[in-house]
Amino acid sequence: MKYIIMVLLVLSNVVNANTIEFVVSGSPGGSDDTVTRRVTEYLEKKTNLKIVVINKPGASHTIAYNYVSDSDKQVLIASTPMIMKHEVYNKLNELFTLGNFSISVFTSTKSNIKTLDDLIELSKKRDIIFGHGGTLSYSYVGMKTICDNAKCLEVPYKSGAVGMLDLMSNQIDAYCIPSYGSTQFVENDKLRLIHSIKTDKTSFKIFSKNLSEENKRIILDVLKSLDSKFFVDMGF
Repeated sequence: MKYIIMVLLVLSNVVNANTIEFVVSGSPGGSDDTVTRRVTEYLEKKTNLKIVVINKPGASHTIAYNYVSDSDKQVLIASTPMIMKHEVYNKLNELFTLGNFSISVFTSTKSNIKTLDDLIELSKKRDIIFGHGGTLSYSYVGMKTICDNAKCLEVPYKSGAVGMLDLMSNQIDAYCIPSYGSTQFVENDKLRLIHSIKTDKTSFKIFSKNLSEENKRIILDVLKSLDSKFFVDMGF
């Protein structure tokens, strides 16, 4: 019996050594979640690592960051612009940058806003009602890029789908969403894609915490081998 217990403990340690949590600060099915799961799928396919995606949405990413900050497990987490303003940032190691996302700007086909210039012109008459995915999200950064040159009334949404529904019913003038999360809306005849934004503030970086040197090497080798099609499919 003692021998069996020892074997089980050894096996448990082996499993834990190769098990990594990839924490997502958004909800399942969201933009960050989609990219994280694609990366996880690729890593598991190419390695013997067990990577578990864990969603910790809410409180402008703070719930996820607090979880990672307190964790003693091997953890990966993708950055959002918010992460540098949280204390967890000082506990993380920057592992890999996938690239800079394009941010799509949509309007309703019912509106007279057919171009970015139309949106800017409208802002000279009144505030633009501009939807985005929450404070310091990627879509927020995209929205602020435009609103630096226009008067905007910001409307944060927890769900891109809800924001798009309000846009289609003309409750808001425009909505920003990362391009990799906008595929389902591009061919919707009720929505109009008027502009795309890409800046160094929309980079998708992967950070690690408590990752063993061996696992860090394995993951980096795989991420560096990603082909161009992966990045195109993800909107980089």
